Amino acid sequence: MRGLDRFDPGAALFPDEADGITTPLKKILKELLATPGKGLRGELLMLCAGVQPPATGSPTLNALVLGVEVLHLATLVHDDLLDRGEQRRGRPAVWKKWGVKTAVLVGDYLFAAAYRLLYSACGKEGMERVNFLLREMVAGELAEEVDKFCIIPVDRYLERIERKTARFFQIACELGAEYAASPRGVRVELGAFGRELGMAYQLLDDWQDLNGGAKRDGKPVFQDLKNGVLTLPLLLISGQPGFAELLAEVQTEGKVLPKHRRLIRKWLATARVEAEVGQWIAGYRRRAEERLADLDLPQSDLLRDYAARFFEEKGKQKRLSTVQ
Repeated sequence: MRGLDRFDPGAALFPDEADGITTPLKKILKELLATPGKGLRGELLMLCAGVQPPATGSPTLNALVLGVEVLHLATLVHDDLLDRGEQRRGRPAVWKKWGVKTAVLVGDYLFAAAYRLLYSACGKEGMERVNFLLREMVAGELAEEVDKFCIIPVDRYLERIERKTARFFQIACELGAEYAASPRGVRVELGAFGRELGMAYQLLDDWQDLNGGAKRDGKPVFQDLKNGVLTLPLLLISGQPGFAELLAEVQTEGKVLPKHRRLIRKWLATARVEAEVGQWIAGYRRRAEERLADLDLPQSDLLRDYAARFFEEKGKQKRLSTVQ
């Protein structure tokens, strides 16, 4: 499954062909869809619904999957703008190529399209989940903004990534389980499975931002520190003598200089942060496995395979040796 390649999103996303005013929007959308991403959230939704990709689901299930993928794309367009990320999936970010105002409008359009797709496929309870997800993601983003260039407790960082990232995986699982008319207890457990996976996923992504090589999903490394976002690896070395001074320099310069990178990587190695972050990730993965073990669902093995592939593919550039 390759993101929006899974379906033909044209009818759902593109404006009326006869409307000449929206021609620039169609051009930008086509460019975005040329690099569709991995489709992780949509695939997870399908598996929780009991459908194994690349099998074709019902129109309702397809609308759910397309809705969550479009919603994810909308968040990426806005995230790149907020973080001034210049590349996404190996291409210039929308704001970088088309301008700030255009990026805001394109993101807004995608949010509206996603909401329409999900509304067409969800019941009342499903839309309450979607609304909860949007509130949580905004809260996580706002907390990240408030915390910029601040050394915060690890618990606050974990709460932040749960809201910003892990909730999306949780809600995707719950929507899939609701589509399958699973009992409430199963929906809750599958949601918890998705949340634990999402936490591990974000922890791995945060590690790769510091040590992920040149090809980190088409994005440069050290973006989090440049933007003043202190992730778990950085918090674990925040007590090192000179860290506060380095942080202040990055804030003043507006970029992470080579000398900063060398020093950070030295501190990471000295404090054995790779092993510690790996233990955090392994803990979340283990708890995700435990959620599945309690359910004994027909698709449990498929969900386990998904989780294994989920991390194997993401860890190709720079694998954490302690992640099992």
